[in-house]
Amino acid sequence: MGNMIAVGLGLIVIGIGIGIGKVGGSAVDAMARQPEMSGKIQSAMLIAAGMVEGAGLFAIVMAFITA
Repeated sequence: MGNMIAVGLGLIVIGIGIGIGKVGGSAVDAMARQPEMSGKIQSAMLIAAGMVEGAGLFAIVMAFITA
């Protein structure tokens, strides 16, 4: 059972990394296209990255609770 939890936690961390990477990459692309909007784009990016991280942390906590 412990090995399955480790695999699940690894997949969660990979998903978090992919999600934050996509958010950051899209934000940088948008800032390159419209530099005058960089402040608003950066704020939205930080909120979205925080939501991805929060969902990932929730999944990790649930994995430990169900173990």
